[in-house]
Amino acid sequence: MLIKSLVGGACTLIGAATALKFAPVEVKAQAAARLHSTVRKSHLVQQANMRVELVPALSDNYMYLLIDEDSKEAAIVDPVEPIKVVEAIRKHGVKLTTVLTTHHHWDHAGGNEKMVKLMPGLKVYGGDDRVDAITKKVSHSNSFKVKP
Repeated sequence: MLIKSLVGGACTLIGAATALKFAPVEVKAQAAARLHSTVRKSHLVQQANMRVELVPALSDNYMYLLIDEDSKEAAIVDPVEPIKVVEAIRKHGVKLTTVLTTHHHWDHAGGNEKMVKLMPGLKVYGGDDRVDAITKKVSHSNSFKVKP
């Protein structure tokens, strides 16, 4: 009887310790799920003759639609989700002319090929040959005028 009681007590303690040990992991997982399931909306910043729409991309990134109010032309920065870009340019009634790619990683340049297929004739700027669909290579300290 004593052994049965000790074994039962030990199992209860081990079970409690296991629950405590894994509880923070479960809490972190729930918090992460809530964070990534939150619907992120785009934001519009407007100044004089230019608008910038921050378009959510993937679960933790943004694309930036740069709109010239005078010409109604636009450029997109890091179009990793081309369909969202097309929706944004239709919403604003502008013509997309340029893609600006910050670097070659898939979560920035991964949509370039599809973007060019959806909208032929785009100029695609990037810093090195690893940038998908690049048409114009730029380097550090270069300056250029994007007239979207």
